[in-house]
Amino acid sequence: MPAAQKSRAGLGDTIRQFSTPKTIRKTAFIPVKAEDNSPTPERLSKGDYEWQGKKRIKLNTVNALHMAGDINGDAVTAAKWWICDYVFANHGYLDILSDVLPSGYEKGDVHTFAISRGNAAERIGMIRDRLGFCAHVRLEMMLARELSFSAMGAALYPALGKALQRGKVSAQCALILEQLPAVYTDTRREIRQRIERNAAEKGLVPASAP
Repeated sequence: MPAAQKSRAGLGDTIRQFSTPKTIRKTAFIPVKAEDNSPTPERLSKGDYEWQGKKRIKLNTVNALHMAGDINGDAVTAAKWWICDYVFANHGYLDILSDVLPSGYEKGDVHTFAISRGNAAERIGMIRDRLGFCAHVRLEMMLARELSFSAMGAALYPALGKALQRGKVSAQCALILEQLPAVYTDTRREIRQRIERNAAEKGLVPASAP
């Protein structure tokens, strides 16, 4: 082997022998405290929270009645119809307004929006007339204000004990929700018949009733 190559080969050995080893830095793992997104004590004290065992949780009263077997699926669906009509009539908002519209959909204007909102208000009014004002108040408390049965009972029957308050209101709400599907069906039928009757008097072809 030429002398120059031997010299380079030896140089590599020398570098490996005297090179300073790299210092390995160890990074300590510091766990990051998770952000507390649980409700505040002030929020937990609101009327839509209720004690369940040793925990205070937000209850869905309609779902609680359904899971207990006190109301059926038709009542749950009718409750959704009612709260949609109520919010739309009183606040002008509907979940479907934020959905992506299908292609070819002709968007209404301020006039059709007002008519639809008026129809929702009419349905709420007709249901209130059929079920009575007391039932309407309980639907507002349960669905619109989302109060728990305990909070409703304390407001409606302050002179009774807590257990009796809750049981009384729970039974009333179940009875009202069980009647709601049939009342909605009758209300829609009456509105449709009135639209068809008015259209016939004017010689028009009626559009589908809401």
